[in-house]
Amino acid sequence: MPQTNTFIDFAGGLPAKAARQATLDAARYTSRDFMQREWDGMWTRNWLLAGLECDVREPGDYFVFDIGRESIIVTRTDEGALSAVYNACQHRGNRILTNERGSVTAIACPYHGWTYELDGALKTVPDAERFSQGLPCESLSLKPVQVDHWAGMVWINMDMEAGPLSEFLGVVQDLVAPYRCEDMTLVGDQTVCLDANWKTCIDNFNEQYHVDFIHPQHASFVDCCNASNELWPYGHRRVLVEGYVTNPRYGVPDEVPPILQAAIRPLGLDPADFKGRVSDIRKAVQQRKRDVGAALGFDYSGFTDEQVSDVLQYDLFPNVIMTIKPEELWVMRPRPHPTDPDKCFFDKWTLRISVSADAARGLSLVGDPMAPPANAGDRPAHEVFTQEDVIAGNNSMTITIDQDIHLLRDMQAGMHSRGFSRAWLNEDESRVQHFHDWLDMWLDGGPMWRRAADAQAAE
Repeated sequence: MPQTNTFIDFAGGLPAKAARQATLDAARYTSRDFMQREWDGMWTRNWLLAGLECDVREPGDYFVFDIGRESIIVTRTDEGALSAVYNACQHRGNRILTNERGSVTAIACPYHGWTYELDGALKTVPDAERFSQGLPCESLSLKPVQVDHWAGMVWINMDMEAGPLSEFLGVVQDLVAPYRCEDMTLVGDQTVCLDANWKTCIDNFNEQYHVDFIHPQHASFVDCCNASNELWPYGHRRVLVEGYVTNPRYGVPDEVPPILQAAIRPLGLDPADFKGRVSDIRKAVQQRKRDVGAALGFDYSGFTDEQVSDVLQYDLFPNVIMTIKPEELWVMRPRPHPTDPDKCFFDKWTLRISVSADAARGLSLVGDPMAPPANAGDRPAHEVFTQEDVIAGNNSMTITIDQDIHLLRDMQAGMHSRGFSRAWLNEDESRVQHFHDWLDMWLDGGPMWRRAADAQAAE
């Protein structure tokens, strides 16, 4: 069967299908004018993933979120609340914090010593008596942005009038809740600098049409050709891909493929037992994981069989890609370059459950049973590298993403050709079209979820 595409409205009748049909022309990916439209009409009005809650656990902890030309400081205040403010001193505009994360007792500008409380309130000004016009603390405090948290992640919105994060995410919150992402441990933090527009990255992760051609290994352990696509309001998307199966397009093999063998052995399953019945592996894994989980102290009771075995990807507008399994979460986030539409920064956080292996029994729910366990006390270093480092084999974001990185710069380069005018999509690229349709909705001014909520309240 082919892929399926389903539009799913949010509660209250908010439609999933956008009232626009975007044309994916080359200028959308290469034009500085379009880049500016995105900044004015979308980036500054949307809820954006800023960082992880694990980096702001204690009072005084902070991280800096850079998006385009903007910089935001996120802190944990003495009262335990989250605060987010622009990283610009109100004296003369100096960027205050330049380290990506740390811990402070106050936010102090290194240029002239203006000091702010952890929530951004102006605290002290050297030689205050020399300001004859006075120092109105309220207007000279750091300018706030909206901040909220969900699933162990911190989100910000530069539009102070935008509706709440909970309404923006809608049903996604309930669907992701069983995975308890907030209890997972960060084990990898990577950023690669790409010669590609941020939307070129989004498009790549929003279709399986390319999988047979640049990810041939996938045919041995997932069924991408029969994926189910779900399309939600505001531009959110989800794809469901069956795992622990082979791609039926190429027939079911008699022997268990090597990649699938490596996936089931850590669960204590013998590939030889599945000779001639490879199709039975998925159901066997669904039960076996529950048994191994009980032995290792991980509870699968809140998950459906499909969630236990399959891979789900949530694409949250505008730029969050969450590939999620009960044991592991990848959070990926392409960020626009401040000035160049042909470049972006691609972030990837890897999080895992903390109890996942028993080396003595050779059992593991994720990865090598002999690998060291995730340690909540040791934050991994932030690796920053270039696409050339990936291509040369010096750095890796997993074989699948590495393969994508090899192609993304060529995709971007082709956008500049006089021989290319616009993309021509098929039905299996529905998530690509849905994303761009909603991007155009935002750029055209709405409808915005705060307006939808206001309209419903008035009825």
